[in-house]
Amino acid sequence: MEGSENPNEKDVCSSVEAVLFMSTEPLKIERIAGIIGIGSIGVVKKGIEQLKRKYDEMNSAVQVVDDNGLYSMQVRDEFLGIASKISKFTELSKGELKTLAYIAKKEDKTGVLQSSVVRTLGSNAYAHIHSLAEKGFIKGMKKGRTKLLNTTRKFREYFKVEKI
Repeated sequence: MEGSENPNEKDVCSSVEAVLFMSTEPLKIERIAGIIGIGSIGVVKKGIEQLKRKYDEMNSAVQVVDDNGLYSMQVRDEFLGIASKISKFTELSKGELKTLAYIAKKEDKTGVLQSSVVRTLGSNAYAHIHSLAEKGFIKGMKKGRTKLLNTTRKFREYFKVEKI
């Protein structure tokens, strides 16, 4: 597949499926294209759309999700209870969950200062904050020498909570 000049649609769809299946985090289309060695974003986009249709038509427990340009394969909500019985990992580490819980609890309409999070939880919180932002659970805006942190729509949907 890698270095193919004219990859066929089936190969692209299967390659996208392999990448999304093995990825531990959502991926941008450019990253997927780079991994499978295809220079055309359009070809990869068609592969993603084909894969999405394939899983939808099968009424599969798995779905291809596009979350603001970040692609992943996930178990559909109605099957999470069953799947969680054998899952040996979670998307978030214990430290990330603790940091996220603190941010969610302390944020108000304006957010919570990163410096406050680090002061309370320790310097490991920097790595957790960075990881949570990369995963899309929080966002940070520069505020002086620190950042103002807020939970995101993804956080609210993932944990099924209303806006604080």
